[in-house]
Amino acid sequence: MKAIRKQDKLIYGLGNLSNGVILQALTTYLVFFGTSILGVSGTVIGIMVSVSVIWDALSDPLIGYISDNTRNKLFGRRHLYMIIGTVGLAFFNGFLWSIQSDWQGITKTVMIFVSVILVKTFMTVFVTPYNALGGELSSDYHERTSIQAYRTVFFTIGLAFTTVAGMFFYFKPTTEYPKGQLNPQAYQSLGISISVIILICSLLAVLGTLKYIPQLPKAVKEKEAKGLGPLIQEFKGIFLNKNYLYVSGAYLSANISTAILGAIGLHIFTYTFAMTNIGIGVIFGTMFACSILSQAFWLWITKLYDKKDGALMAVGIALLASVIFLILVLYKELVIDQYLWLILYAVPAGVGIGGLITLPFSMIADTVDEEEVITGHRSEGLYYGGLTFSYKMSQSLAIVIVGIILDLARFDASATVQEEVTLIVLGLVVAVGALVSLLAAGYFYLKYDLTKAKVEAIKAQLNH
Repeated sequence: MKAIRKQDKLIYGLGNLSNGVILQALTTYLVFFGTSILGVSGTVIGIMVSVSVIWDALSDPLIGYISDNTRNKLFGRRHLYMIIGTVGLAFFNGFLWSIQSDWQGITKTVMIFVSVILVKTFMTVFVTPYNALGGELSSDYHERTSIQAYRTVFFTIGLAFTTVAGMFFYFKPTTEYPKGQLNPQAYQSLGISISVIILICSLLAVLGTLKYIPQLPKAVKEKEAKGLGPLIQEFKGIFLNKNYLYVSGAYLSANISTAILGAIGLHIFTYTFAMTNIGIGVIFGTMFACSILSQAFWLWITKLYDKKDGALMAVGIALLASVIFLILVLYKELVIDQYLWLILYAVPAGVGIGGLITLPFSMIADTVDEEEVITGHRSEGLYYGGLTFSYKMSQSLAIVIVGIILDLARFDASATVQEEVTLIVLGLVVAVGALVSLLAAGYFYLKYDLTKAKVEAIKAQLNH
């Protein structure tokens, strides 16, 4: 396959900005929006979101499989689904954040649930083929990491827009709402902006990569079996690829920490550290900036060492950030007066997250080569769908636990000041949860054994 031009990497990566803005909106704001704005209990919100994530996770391999086996002369295997996903995602995201707090309880609850399910569905329809496309654009060991780095940069920009721009511009304090993140209208305005971004960025990524369709791998011959049989058989084949399972396990484990922070991070910064929208924006902005800037570092590291070594280094840096966060929670009174101490957490957290986002997706592309040796065919869509399946299952588990913890910790959405035990419990959940999940990620990465030399040997075997 021809080398990918930088401008084409840019236009492909731009599509992940859409993924970043919507994912950050759901993980950072949805639990807070449901509890503090709409007045739904933490347990109910946690269960609803968890069910939606489980559905989302189950649909990932299905969409990946369907995409892998699609034959379309104009749109290839991936692009038609990306278009459908873009339009549906933009529409239902806008509706979700327009739900009003004065709607009847059952109506409000049902509308939240239905909206989240539809948002997750169309998100899968776009993201799974999009991720698979990134794994197909190049077969070069280092080029794959470069492509994923572009994805990570735009993904992080999307995260930053939703959080940082949200805090600085959408959640500005008013006379009625001194803490702007408690203003219901701000969520509707932010939701509409996110939908516009999704439409523009995703469709540009589709149009900019259409020219590569003739070079991309094609669907294998039609399966004779009907129904879910072929999907189940191919999904079982994933478990023959141990290195794929190790990367998925590491990705699942590491993302439990970010899922916990995303679910109650706004609660912690608002109540435990008593931060304003400006302070929250500064901390998240620092984290995202470090994640973006770290991409050059991770590309350099993986040229000097193997991707496994880079992933383990990213885990170590993220562990350092978690220890710092734990200390800050225990000494929260000092942080309340001088919250810029949180930058000591945000810098290593951003650098670590930058590696933990980019490297697994590049490593998965290498495991697909290994899959072709094992099974005789390639299933990028199913593999990347399986990767997001593992991530979303961990996210589901984290969110439902967090929702229950909010209630057990006696979080009171109507109170501007929470009980002391509530403030400490929320902070400890994030810190300890991150430490445990990152240690598990390190364990899985230690077992991964695909080096650059092995990947090159696999490619030589495939070329014979």
